[in-house]
Amino acid sequence: MQLSKKNKGRVGATLCLITANLFTVTGLHAQDITDSTNNPSAQDSAESLNVYDQPASTPGTTTIDSAVLFYKEDGGRIQAIEPMVSLTHNTENDSVFSAKLTFDSLTGATPNGAAPWKSSQIFTSPTRQANGDDENEGSTGASGGTIVIDPITGQRTLEYTADAFMLPLDSGFVDQRTALDLGFTTPLTSGTKLSLGLNGSHERDYNSFSGRASIAQDFNNKTTTLSLGVNYEHDVSKPFFGTPTPFSVMSGDQKGPSQNKNVLSLIAGVTQVMTRNWLLQFNYSYGSVTGYQTDPYKILSVVDPTTGAPQTYLYESRPEKRTRHAFYAGSKLALGSYVTDLSARYYHDSWGINSITANMSEHIPIGDLMYIEPGVRYYHQSAADFFTYYLPSNVALPLYASADSRLDSFNAITLSLSGGYMINDQIELYAMVDAYRQSKAGQKDTLPGNNQDLKLYAGTNALSMMTGVKVKF
Repeated sequence: MQLSKKNKGRVGATLCLITANLFTVTGLHAQDITDSTNNPSAQDSAESLNVYDQPASTPGTTTIDSAVLFYKEDGGRIQAIEPMVSLTHNTENDSVFSAKLTFDSLTGATPNGAAPWKSSQIFTSPTRQANGDDENEGSTGASGGTIVIDPITGQRTLEYTADAFMLPLDSGFVDQRTALDLGFTTPLTSGTKLSLGLNGSHERDYNSFSGRASIAQDFNNKTTTLSLGVNYEHDVSKPFFGTPTPFSVMSGDQKGPSQNKNVLSLIAGVTQVMTRNWLLQFNYSYGSVTGYQTDPYKILSVVDPTTGAPQTYLYESRPEKRTRHAFYAGSKLALGSYVTDLSARYYHDSWGINSITANMSEHIPIGDLMYIEPGVRYYHQSAADFFTYYLPSNVALPLYASADSRLDSFNAITLSLSGGYMINDQIELYAMVDAYRQSKAGQKDTLPGNNQDLKLYAGTNALSMMTGVKVKF
């Protein structure tokens, strides 16, 4: 069920999915970039399991696909470099073995969740040195501040400062992630394929392990394909200073033990060949998340209800249960060598977030050896029920609250341009650039008092560039 089209590098396509739309407004885990558990704008399985987007399987061939992504947010925020390489081997009996290795390196600044104020603010965090580790070792979280030593106890804490009128940023953000994905697809009977996969990723403070299985069945002379898949994921959050108790006061003290999270996802889909040059696809996915879903690095400002001045800072609190639903529809239409790709997704979860995603791209050949592919992506989401920019000091604490930017309401537009050049039948070079622009959706909130000049919304803009090469032999 392939449309006639030269596919751009598949690793490149994967990298494109984790550029501005996915990096922007991340928390302090590289894992969160592509994890719709914490980041609803990340690609959901209902959007990614597209039969017609998979590389054509030529029996007896092996493909090596490698790419490097560079990502940078405005205002000195997150910067990322991500190399990735994959190997796909198609056997003579139509089985496919695949392996993909990814490395993320992120640095820069990220909003810590606190609200801005008219004078500078000082934030406190545990420091890795207090646990006897190497002084020069970087750490996720606030690692760019000043180490303060208590003259009585000798305890070391880390302090960093946010300038007046500026959104507080953790300016010393450092994180790295290494991920390995293994996959296997094989025909069971005529028209039936079974796919299995394992994935694992490691960060200094976060580990994730998952397994997946899916089955696809062709009908109607291979013009209709039904698919059903399941994915189970187990994550461990283990900040070096421990996980804080929700709504406890920000401090440099050692926190609690590591915490776990489990994710079960189901997806069902149908792909239909409408005509020789037109494909349609519809997917539905369901996800159930249980366990620790609070970001251990995010805080909230408790402010004076009259003036808006910060009085203290508390660690955030999120529910330990979340269910997600997503509906996806995609269309791919070929007119000669031109291919128009349209898709839309609706997402809803039990935290109150609703989102709409719309994608459009056009594959345009330039002679026999080159192509370009302009595209646009629109994204809108509502805020989580418990999202807030601050907590008034005269009101009892709610059960849950978070100022994490990923849970705010916002709109986003991504403009992209990719292209490729076939050196010969075996080697393709490709590249892509994305420009991401984010804006607040709905009414903008302000602090109590006459503080309209303080910007609470933490949205940002970003630019990403990627280049890669695909070799088939």
